[in-house]
Amino acid sequence: MSESNKGVDPWKVLSPRSRWELVDVLYESQWWSMARGYWTDEKGKRPVLAQRWNGSGKDKGHPISHDYPTWFVLPTATYKLYFGSEFIPEEKRLEVVTFLLSKP
Repeated sequence: MSESNKGVDPWKVLSPRSRWELVDVLYESQWWSMARGYWTDEKGKRPVLAQRWNGSGKDKGHPISHDYPTWFVLPTATYKLYFGSEFIPEEKRLEVVTFLLSKP
């Protein structure tokens, strides 16, 4: 967990276990985090980008479900906004793009 993050450790946000599989935390700040992982729904298992607000202290951030911290999956149409940004480290960009284009 980043020293600036005073909320939930994004590496420990694993719910809902039946739908979410964390692969990597790409960005973490005091307020929010961004990750890549697999999301399973009626469309099947697919690679996605996700974000969450970290919270602070005992606050579990947002979103939460049944008192567990969760991620929200970003719309695919927004991915290109992040590819050249600080939120996907330059050394991971090709890996992330390849991941998002892959079939699990």
